Amino acid sequence: MRTPICEKLGIEFPIFAFSHCRDVVAAVSKAGGFGVLGAVAFTPEQLEMELNWIDANINGKPYGVDIVIPAKYVGRQDGDIDKASLSDMIPEKHSEWIDELLEKHNVPKLSKGTEENESLLGWSASGGRAAVEVAMRHPIRLIANALGPPPADIIEEAHEKDILEAALVGSVNHARKQKEAGVD
Repeated sequence: MRTPICEKLGIEFPIFAFSHCRDVVAAVSKAGGFGVLGAVAFTPEQLEMELNWIDANINGKPYGVDIVIPAKYVGRQDGDIDKASLSDMIPEKHSEWIDELLEKHNVPKLSKGTEENESLLGWSASGGRAAVEVAMRHPIRLIANALGPPPADIIEEAHEKDILEAALVGSVNHARKQKEAGVD
């Protein structure tokens, strides 16, 4: 099944796999689909290693990177928000609900010595920009942003390098706003 997106991205099948696992990204792209590496949990150094691995194991097939630069968030005018401040914004009742949900479904607690994922690394303007800076040094075909359109300068740089921009939408109105911002 060939579709216009297949032509735009140079893929055989209109199948996309968004994953934090480089092996999945490479396997899907090598099979003719389009793998997209989720960059949010990687430091810039880790992301560089992951993308180097993908480049070496993807046989020249196209792939993308998924970032998170929130279009708006509380305190954005003051710059990034640190993890402690963000954690402080989570209501205690929500934390209790999560704990109860995990217990209800018998999800075991992490064992001692297990490395926790730094899940908020890229959830800021600076974290997302750091991921974009790393990604732009690789032969990617797409940058996807999860929370609104990326900043205009990132869209412009991507388009100058023939990299498509994507963003998640929840309505036709969101899609229109994304298109107006320059998202492909």
